[in-house]
Amino acid sequence: MRKVELTMKEQTKYDLVKRFIDNGERNIKRLSSLLNCTLKTAYNLINKYKTSGKEGFVHGNHLHKPTTTKSIELTSKILEIYKDISNGTNVNFTHFNEILKRDYSIDVSYTFLMQLLSNNSFYSPKCHRSTRRKKNELIKEKMKAGRKLTQFEENVVADFLLDSDEAHPRKERSKYFGELLQMDASVDKWFGTTKSYLHAAIDDSTGSIVGVYFDKQETLYGYYQITKQFLTKYGIPTTILTDNRTIFNYIRHGKSSEERDTFTQYGFMCHRIGIDLQTSSIAQVKGRIERLFSTLQSRLITEMHLKKIETMDEANKFVQEYILQFNKQFALPYKDSINCFEKQLENTNVDEYLAIVAHRKVDNGSSIRYNGKYYRFFNDKGDLICPRPKSECLVIKKFDNDLVALFEQTVYHLEELKLYKENSIMEPKKPIVKKVYRPGLDHPWKRKLYENYLKYYRKKLQNNYSYDD
Repeated sequence: MRKVELTMKEQTKYDLVKRFIDNGERNIKRLSSLLNCTLKTAYNLINKYKTSGKEGFVHGNHLHKPTTTKSIELTSKILEIYKDISNGTNVNFTHFNEILKRDYSIDVSYTFLMQLLSNNSFYSPKCHRSTRRKKNELIKEKMKAGRKLTQFEENVVADFLLDSDEAHPRKERSKYFGELLQMDASVDKWFGTTKSYLHAAIDDSTGSIVGVYFDKQETLYGYYQITKQFLTKYGIPTTILTDNRTIFNYIRHGKSSEERDTFTQYGFMCHRIGIDLQTSSIAQVKGRIERLFSTLQSRLITEMHLKKIETMDEANKFVQEYILQFNKQFALPYKDSINCFEKQLENTNVDEYLAIVAHRKVDNGSSIRYNGKYYRFFNDKGDLICPRPKSECLVIKKFDNDLVALFEQTVYHLEELKLYKENSIMEPKKPIVKKVYRPGLDHPWKRKLYENYLKYYRKKLQNNYSYDD
């Protein structure tokens, strides 16, 4: 007689029915309540015990594999293929399923493939963060227990697990308002149907937004706009932290070590004002601004959609009103007497600091070429100045688009040289219309004229009419 193996649930049913019959009980309702089944099922289990004994409680499909079960050879082959492919590239499960069908003629469902790879300690690079954390915890437990890691798990430890734990630890907020500003830009469909870039700056201490501006691209002009906002409203901050874009940090290759680090336009502006500009290529270093964009993408887009904003001008006007509400709701309070912002700058001074500087050489026509146009030099009196050809000058474009040139500490105004003259000797001269000056009613001469009218002429005019009886 062969040994019968039952599952835990089947063994519980068998023990209840066996005790019921051995004790000679007759209360079927009580047995059905213990089995949590109907009376008919209770009668069927009693008949199975009487006719087949313990074997009657074994399920009919016990030890029978489902028709969809894949063979061990197929699963082993799939695992070997994934190991070979994922060794050099980071392939996700959906792409791997397409590769199996295309290159190996293996047609399996995505669910089967995901379960197979997950059960063998693989996970897709496109998986959720929660899944990645769970897998990393399992790898850590294996490392603590001293068990051997697979090649894939060793790659995870070398590339992701240890780096994420050691490279980006949490850090405290800055102590004072204005001590550190984090600045960056984010691209999204903020309004309308096209993507745009939101430039923003946030205070690390309080989480207050100190400047925002929309533009079509991530540009120097966009960063100059938010810089002008916090310079005029709050003042000069101590430090600005941003990413390693060429707008902020440009390293010229092929030069000596002394000449490698060069000032950019924005870096030169910070150097003149006295702001410490710091850059980093790691997004986690400036986590405050990254978290801000995550919040704005879930809130600001909805608010702008409700306001039916479609143009860039409308967006820039609305976002200035929105940051007041945002700071009131999310930012930490601060005292004006305790902050690191220096004196506020006036608009005229800010326009001079937020300038774009470029080197130019004077051509043989005593002019320079800038942005595809020719410009001539004029002094403060409006006289035309003709510098020596091939002499170098520094062209400064202010934030208000005013152009000046600097020659050895002397500033000259630049005026565009148009292609054609505005007037011609061949054109008929327009007649000069002289303006007739008419004094106002409060002019003393008019007042005197009115007084004479009342005194001398009005009496005579009253007697010029005759009335018939």
